[in-house]
Amino acid sequence: MQDNKFQYKEDVERYRVFTVALIYDKTADKLVSWDAAAAEECYQKEIDLLTPLAPVSFGLAETLRKLADIQEKQGKKELADSTRRRHDEMTQKLSNMEAEVRRENPELGEYVKNLYKQLFDELNLKEWEHDMQLAIEYKKALDSSRYPNDYFPELCNFFSKRKICLCVGNPVGGILITGINPSRKRFAEDKELAYTFRGATVEEKRRTGRVSNSYWRQKYKMLGDKLIKETAYLDLYPLGFTSQEGFEDLIEKNYQFRAAIVSITQREIETHIKPVLIIVANKKSSYYWGRNEDSTWMGYDMEKISDEMELYQIKGFKNKPDRLNPDLKESALRGSLILFYGMYDERNKDRLLSENDFNHLYEKAKIMKKEWGVL
Repeated sequence: MQDNKFQYKEDVERYRVFTVALIYDKTADKLVSWDAAAAEECYQKEIDLLTPLAPVSFGLAETLRKLADIQEKQGKKELADSTRRRHDEMTQKLSNMEAEVRRENPELGEYVKNLYKQLFDELNLKEWEHDMQLAIEYKKALDSSRYPNDYFPELCNFFSKRKICLCVGNPVGGILITGINPSRKRFAEDKELAYTFRGATVEEKRRTGRVSNSYWRQKYKMLGDKLIKETAYLDLYPLGFTSQEGFEDLIEKNYQFRAAIVSITQREIETHIKPVLIIVANKKSSYYWGRNEDSTWMGYDMEKISDEMELYQIKGFKNKPDRLNPDLKESALRGSLILFYGMYDERNKDRLLSENDFNHLYEKAKIMKKEWGVL
């Protein structure tokens, strides 16, 4: 009985220490932008508390990264370099541990499969096997051991906790709308999310009388009931984050990670969805398609075909050694139209397209695709 009491007291003390460390972490995050010295002190106190309890942990690695950033911001280069070395060593240990656990526990993969099957069953999808495999591919890409040279490999652990947020049940051979990543409230429950484009638009309106989310309401207004059923939706990154700018800042230097995720998205577009019309709804994501000469990424070779809008026809892949998925020799999107529609918003009302405009554009896309002998 005495041993049990001792264990209970020890567990309570550990919980108290972790709670205090979390308070220091939250306080430091708020201080970063206006009192760097105070933020540094809080991060250091958090590290001092956590190190005896969990000398190698994802939470500690993340705090070390933040401490190094704030030290560098104050001009403490030697100190920042020392902290960053400690962070890099810990991250490598964590990557090795994670890879070893996954090798020794193959049932973790089965757990993921069962989880997605349950999610897709709830959406009443006729064919969920493909979507489940796609979700698993994204999940595998969150294994930090794949990216030992990235700037911030523990980013994988962060998004593993945030979970995948994926649009499923997408129709094939019609329209594809792409965003960059799903918005997710900071304090949203961390759970896997699967939804359908039709459910977020048409069915939402049918249930409630309106589409409550402004993002989906805009998409519904663009396409209307007629085209919704022929429209697929994908984010380039199915990783929930509240702020788009914050998301881009977070992933910016993790080139291997970014390439792995976007490669999966491109393969889904090329081998499954195969749209005749693509609407790039996010302005800042346009370069991922290969539009900029100095930024190959998915590497599409395209020709502008309209003076009135940012409308292009895809000719195939660019002959560039650094493009993603170089094993795909010929693009299934040859002849498809791509509209960079994220360039237009309420400030360009005269350039916004109506539902009828999109209907005409879709019919034009099907005709032009046939002219390439693809349809």
